[in-house]
Amino acid sequence: MEPTEPLFAIIAKIVLIIIFAIIPFVFGIFVNISTKHRKAFLIAGRVVSILSAIFIAVTLTVGTLYATEDSYEVRPFYIYACYFCGLTIAFLPLSTFYFITCQKTKKRKACYLTISFIAFFLILSGLEFLYNRAYGFAFETERQELSINDFYTNNPEADKNSDINLHIFIQDWGSGKCLSLIANISVYKDSITLKTEESCFSGNNTSETNSCYRNDLPPDLVQDIIDEITYYEPEIEYSWFTDLCLHPSLSIELADNKKATAIELNLPDLDGFHPNAQRIAKKINNLIEDSNVDPTKGCSND
Repeated sequence: MEPTEPLFAIIAKIVLIIIFAIIPFVFGIFVNISTKHRKAFLIAGRVVSILSAIFIAVTLTVGTLYATEDSYEVRPFYIYACYFCGLTIAFLPLSTFYFITCQKTKKRKACYLTISFIAFFLILSGLEFLYNRAYGFAFETERQELSINDFYTNNPEADKNSDINLHIFIQDWGSGKCLSLIANISVYKDSITLKTEESCFSGNNTSETNSCYRNDLPPDLVQDIIDEITYYEPEIEYSWFTDLCLHPSLSIELADNKKATAIELNLPDLDGFHPNAQRIAKKINNLIEDSNVDPTKGCSND
Protein backbone atom coordinates (compact mmCIF):
# COMPACT_ATOMS: atom_id res chain seq x y z
CA MET A 1 0.00 0.00 0.00
CA GLU A 2 1.34 3.38 -0.96
CA PRO A 3 1.11 6.65 1.00
CA THR A 4 -2.42 7.64 1.99
CA GLU A 5 -4.53 8.82 -0.94
CA PRO A 6 -5.34 12.53 -0.39
CA LEU A 7 -9.06 12.15 -1.12
CA PHE A 8 -9.38 9.16 1.24
CA ALA A 9 -7.52 11.06 3.97
CA ILE A 10 -9.81 14.08 3.64
CA ILE A 11 -12.95 11.92 3.80
CA ALA A 12 -11.61 9.99 6.81
CA LYS A 13 -10.90 13.22 8.72
CA ILE A 14 -14.36 14.62 8.01
CA VAL A 15 -15.98 11.34 9.12
CA LEU A 16 -14.00 11.34 12.38
CA ILE A 17 -15.01 14.93 13.11
CA ILE A 18 -18.68 14.08 12.47
CA ILE A 19 -18.53 10.94 14.67
CA PHE A 20 -17.06 12.74 17.68
CA ALA A 21 -19.08 15.94 17.23
CA ILE A 22 -22.54 14.65 16.29
CA ILE A 23 -23.82 13.61 19.75
CA PRO A 24 -22.64 16.79 21.58
CA PHE A 25 -24.01 18.77 18.62
CA VAL A 26 -27.45 17.13 18.97
CA PHE A 27 -27.53 17.70 22.75
CA GLY A 28 -26.56 21.32 22.15
CA ILE A 29 -29.47 21.76 19.74
CA PHE A 30 -31.85 20.26 22.32
CA VAL A 31 -30.51 22.67 24.96
CA ASN A 32 -31.24 25.61 22.65
CA ILE A 33 -34.75 24.59 21.60
CA SER A 34 -35.99 23.01 24.83
CA THR A 35 -37.85 25.07 27.38
CA LYS A 36 -38.99 22.49 29.96
CA HIS A 37 -35.95 20.19 30.02
CA ARG A 38 -33.16 22.62 29.14
CA LYS A 39 -31.22 21.96 32.36
CA ALA A 40 -31.48 18.17 31.94
CA PHE A 41 -30.20 18.38 28.36
CA LEU A 42 -27.44 20.74 29.49
CA ILE A 43 -26.21 18.29 32.16
CA ALA A 44 -26.57 15.29 29.84
CA GLY A 45 -24.70 17.11 27.08
CA ARG A 46 -21.82 18.00 29.38
CA VAL A 47 -21.61 14.45 30.71
CA VAL A 48 -21.65 12.95 27.21
CA SER A 49 -19.04 15.45 25.99
CA ILE A 50 -16.73 14.71 28.94
CA LEU A 51 -17.16 10.95 28.53
CA SER A 52 -16.43 11.26 24.78
CA ALA A 53 -13.28 13.24 25.56
CA ILE A 54 -12.16 10.64 28.11
CA PHE A 55 -12.88 7.85 25.61
CA ILE A 56 -10.73 9.54 22.96
CA ALA A 57 -7.88 10.14 25.42
CA VAL A 58 -7.93 6.59 26.83
CA THR A 59 -8.21 5.00 23.39
CA LEU A 60 -5.30 7.07 22.12
CA THR A 61 -3.18 6.23 25.18
CA VAL A 62 -3.82 2.48 24.91
CA GLY A 63 -3.28 2.59 21.14
CA THR A 64 -0.01 4.50 21.60
CA LEU A 65 1.31 2.01 24.17
CA TYR A 66 0.36 -0.95 21.97
CA ALA A 67 1.75 0.58 18.80
CA THR A 68 5.01 1.55 20.55
CA GLU A 69 5.50 -2.02 21.76
CA ASP A 70 4.90 -3.49 18.29
CA SER A 71 6.41 -0.67 16.26
CA TYR A 72 8.63 -1.69 13.36
CA GLU A 73 11.10 1.04 14.23
CA VAL A 74 10.62 3.10 17.39
CA ARG A 75 11.00 6.86 16.91
CA PRO A 76 10.40 8.40 20.39
CA PHE A 77 10.22 12.06 19.32
CA TYR A 78 7.50 11.42 16.76
CA ILE A 79 5.65 9.06 19.12
CA TYR A 80 5.39 11.70 21.86
CA ALA A 81 4.50 14.42 19.36
CA CYS A 82 1.85 12.14 17.86
CA TYR A 83 0.42 11.40 21.32
CA PHE A 84 0.17 15.04 22.47
CA CYS A 85 -1.21 16.13 19.10
CA GLY A 86 -3.79 13.35 19.30
CA LEU A 87 -4.83 14.33 22.83
CA THR A 88 -6.10 17.65 21.49
CA ILE A 89 -8.76 15.69 19.57
CA ALA A 90 -10.35 14.99 22.98
CA PHE A 91 -11.45 18.63 23.05
CA LEU A 92 -13.59 18.18 19.92
CA PRO A 93 -16.82 17.05 21.64
CA LEU A 94 -16.29 19.60 24.43
CA SER A 95 -15.78 22.52 22.05
CA THR A 96 -18.72 21.43 19.88
CA PHE A 97 -21.12 21.37 22.83
CA TYR A 98 -19.76 24.63 24.23
CA PHE A 99 -20.08 26.62 21.01
CA ILE A 100 -23.60 25.32 20.37
CA THR A 101 -24.82 26.28 23.86
CA CYS A 102 -22.84 29.48 24.46
CA GLN A 103 -24.66 32.81 24.83
CA LYS A 104 -23.87 34.14 21.37
CA THR A 105 -25.86 35.00 18.28
CA LYS A 106 -26.55 32.22 15.80
CA LYS A 107 -24.18 33.79 13.31
CA ARG A 108 -21.36 33.97 15.83
CA LYS A 109 -22.03 30.42 17.04
CA ALA A 110 -21.82 29.13 13.48
CA CYS A 111 -18.58 31.09 12.97
CA TYR A 112 -16.95 29.69 16.12
CA LEU A 113 -18.10 26.17 15.30
CA THR A 114 -16.73 26.39 11.76
CA ILE A 115 -13.38 27.65 13.04
CA SER A 116 -13.34 24.83 15.59
CA PHE A 117 -13.97 22.16 12.94
CA ILE A 118 -11.31 23.63 10.64
CA ALA A 119 -8.83 23.62 13.53
CA PHE A 120 -9.56 19.97 14.32
CA PHE A 121 -9.28 19.07 10.64
CA LEU A 122 -5.79 20.58 10.63
CA ILE A 123 -4.96 18.77 13.89
CA LEU A 124 -6.02 15.46 12.33
CA SER A 125 -3.80 16.23 9.33
CA GLY A 126 -0.90 16.81 11.71
CA LEU A 127 -1.75 13.60 13.55
CA GLU A 128 -1.66 11.62 10.29
CA PHE A 129 1.71 13.18 9.42
CA LEU A 130 3.17 12.37 12.86
CA TYR A 131 1.62 8.89 13.02
CA ASN A 132 3.28 7.83 9.78
CA ARG A 133 6.63 9.02 11.08
CA ALA A 134 6.15 7.54 14.55
CA TYR A 135 5.09 4.05 13.55
CA GLY A 136 5.42 3.78 9.78
CA PHE A 137 8.01 2.20 7.56
CA ALA A 138 10.76 4.48 6.28
CA PHE A 139 11.42 4.46 2.54
CA GLU A 140 14.75 6.12 1.83
CA THR A 141 16.95 6.90 -1.13
CA GLU A 142 20.72 6.98 -0.86
CA ARG A 143 23.43 9.20 -2.28
CA GLN A 144 27.12 8.61 -1.72
CA GLU A 145 30.39 9.90 -3.10
CA LEU A 146 32.66 7.47 -4.97
CA SER A 147 36.26 7.74 -6.01
CA ILE A 148 36.76 7.88 -9.75
CA ASN A 149 38.77 4.66 -9.51
CA ASP A 150 35.89 2.87 -7.80
CA PHE A 151 33.59 3.90 -10.63
CA TYR A 152 35.85 2.40 -13.31
CA THR A 153 36.43 -0.70 -11.21
CA ASN A 154 32.66 -1.19 -11.03
CA ASN A 155 32.19 -0.31 -14.72
CA PRO A 156 35.23 -1.48 -16.70
CA GLU A 157 33.38 -1.00 -20.00
CA ALA A 158 33.08 2.78 -19.44
CA ASP A 159 35.29 5.03 -21.57
CA LYS A 160 37.82 6.97 -19.50
CA ASN A 161 38.39 9.39 -22.38
CA SER A 162 34.90 10.85 -22.15
CA ASP A 163 33.99 13.96 -20.17
CA ILE A 164 31.16 12.27 -18.24
CA ASN A 165 30.07 8.65 -17.89
CA LEU A 166 26.69 7.45 -16.66
CA HIS A 167 25.91 3.87 -15.69
CA ILE A 168 22.18 3.29 -15.13
CA PHE A 169 20.50 0.11 -13.93
CA ILE A 170 16.70 -0.03 -13.88
CA GLN A 171 14.81 -2.94 -12.35
CA ASP A 172 11.17 -2.86 -13.40
CA TRP A 173 8.69 -5.34 -11.93
CA GLY A 174 5.62 -3.66 -13.36
CA SER A 175 5.87 -4.01 -17.15
CA GLY A 176 5.54 -7.80 -17.16
CA LYS A 177 7.81 -9.07 -19.93
CA CYS A 178 10.94 -6.93 -19.61
CA LEU A 179 12.54 -6.80 -16.17
CA SER A 180 15.74 -4.82 -16.32
CA LEU A 181 17.68 -2.33 -18.36
CA ILE A 182 21.35 -1.36 -18.25
CA ALA A 183 22.25 1.91 -19.94
CA ASN A 184 25.68 3.45 -20.39
CA ILE A 185 25.86 7.07 -21.52
CA SER A 186 29.18 8.66 -22.49
CA VAL A 187 29.36 12.41 -23.00
CA TYR A 188 32.17 13.71 -25.21
CA LYS A 189 33.02 17.21 -26.32
CA ASP A 190 31.21 16.82 -29.66
CA SER A 191 28.95 13.81 -29.20
CA ILE A 192 26.94 11.67 -26.79
CA THR A 193 26.62 7.90 -27.07
CA LEU A 194 24.13 5.51 -25.52
CA LYS A 195 24.50 1.75 -25.16
CA THR A 196 21.67 -0.29 -23.64
CA GLU A 197 21.00 -3.91 -22.77
CA GLU A 198 17.43 -4.89 -22.00
CA SER A 199 16.62 -8.26 -20.43
CA CYS A 200 13.21 -9.77 -21.26
CA PHE A 201 11.45 -13.09 -20.87
CA SER A 202 11.12 -14.97 -24.13
CA GLY A 203 9.10 -17.96 -22.85
CA ASN A 204 9.84 -21.36 -21.26
CA ASN A 205 11.68 -19.63 -18.41
CA THR A 206 14.31 -18.32 -20.80
CA SER A 207 15.38 -14.75 -21.34
CA GLU A 208 16.80 -12.72 -24.18
CA THR A 209 18.86 -9.56 -24.28
CA ASN A 210 18.08 -6.70 -26.62
CA SER A 211 20.94 -4.31 -27.31
CA CYS A 212 20.89 -0.81 -28.70
CA TYR A 213 23.46 1.80 -29.70
CA ARG A 214 22.67 5.45 -30.38
CA ASN A 215 24.64 8.65 -30.87
CA ASP A 216 21.75 11.05 -31.53
CA LEU A 217 20.70 11.85 -27.98
CA PRO A 218 19.41 15.40 -27.32
CA PRO A 219 22.21 17.23 -25.47
CA ASP A 220 19.83 19.45 -23.48
CA LEU A 221 17.93 16.48 -22.02
CA VAL A 222 21.15 14.62 -21.21
CA GLN A 223 22.59 17.69 -19.47
CA ASP A 224 19.33 18.14 -17.57
CA ILE A 225 19.51 14.54 -16.32
CA ILE A 226 23.16 15.00 -15.33
CA ASP A 227 22.29 18.14 -13.36
CA GLU A 228 19.38 16.36 -11.64
CA ILE A 229 21.68 13.51 -10.61
CA THR A 230 24.55 15.77 -9.54
CA TYR A 231 22.42 17.92 -7.22
CA TYR A 232 20.04 15.21 -6.04
CA GLU A 233 19.38 15.19 -2.28
CA PRO A 234 18.32 11.93 -0.56
CA GLU A 235 14.59 11.66 0.16
CA ILE A 236 12.75 9.85 2.93
CA GLU A 237 9.05 9.03 3.04
CA TYR A 238 6.99 7.21 5.64
CA SER A 239 3.99 4.92 5.30
CA TRP A 240 2.03 3.18 8.06
CA PHE A 241 1.82 0.04 5.93
CA THR A 242 4.09 -1.73 3.49
CA ASP A 243 3.22 -4.34 0.90
CA LEU A 244 4.93 -7.44 -0.47
CA CYS A 245 5.11 -6.12 -4.01
CA LEU A 246 8.38 -5.87 -5.87
CA HIS A 247 8.80 -2.18 -6.52
CA PRO A 248 10.71 -0.74 -9.48
CA SER A 249 14.09 0.70 -8.58
CA LEU A 250 16.85 2.69 -10.19
CA SER A 251 20.58 2.83 -9.44
CA ILE A 252 22.89 5.37 -11.05
CA GLU A 253 26.63 5.89 -11.06
CA LEU A 254 27.99 9.09 -12.53
CA ALA A 255 31.65 9.86 -13.18
CA ASP A 256 32.88 13.35 -14.04
CA ASN A 257 36.33 12.80 -15.53
CA LYS A 258 37.15 16.51 -15.68
CA LYS A 259 36.60 16.93 -11.94
CA ALA A 260 37.74 13.38 -11.07
CA THR A 261 34.64 12.84 -8.96
CA ALA A 262 31.90 10.21 -8.96
CA ILE A 263 28.59 9.70 -7.19
CA GLU A 264 26.20 6.80 -6.73
CA LEU A 265 22.42 7.02 -6.28
CA ASN A 266 20.15 4.20 -5.09
CA LEU A 267 16.53 5.07 -5.77
CA PRO A 268 14.05 2.34 -4.69
CA ASP A 269 10.23 2.31 -4.54
CA LEU A 270 9.83 4.58 -7.55
CA ASP A 271 6.14 3.82 -8.06
CA GLY A 272 4.99 5.17 -4.72
CA PHE A 273 7.55 7.48 -3.12
CA HIS A 274 10.28 10.07 -3.73
CA PRO A 275 9.03 12.65 -6.26
CA ASN A 276 12.51 13.91 -7.18
CA ALA A 277 13.74 10.38 -7.84
CA GLN A 278 10.62 9.72 -9.92
CA ARG A 279 11.36 12.82 -11.95
CA ILE A 280 14.87 11.56 -12.73
CA ALA A 281 13.49 8.14 -13.68
CA LYS A 282 10.91 9.66 -16.03
CA LYS A 283 13.53 11.79 -17.76
CA ILE A 284 15.79 8.77 -18.22
CA ASN A 285 12.82 6.81 -19.52
CA ASN A 286 12.09 9.57 -22.04
CA LEU A 287 15.71 9.51 -23.13
CA ILE A 288 15.70 5.74 -23.69
CA GLU A 289 12.42 5.98 -25.57
CA ASP A 290 12.63 2.67 -27.48
CA SER A 291 12.80 0.60 -24.28
CA ASN A 292 9.92 -1.47 -22.89
CA VAL A 293 11.06 -0.86 -19.31
CA ASP A 294 9.14 1.77 -17.34
CA PRO A 295 10.61 2.38 -13.87
CA THR A 296 7.56 4.32 -12.60
CA LYS A 297 4.76 2.10 -13.89
CA GLY A 298 3.97 0.35 -10.64
CA CYS A 299 4.63 -2.72 -8.56
CA SER A 300 3.52 -6.26 -9.25
CA ASN A 301 3.06 -9.36 -7.11
CA ASP A 302 4.26 -11.54 -9.96
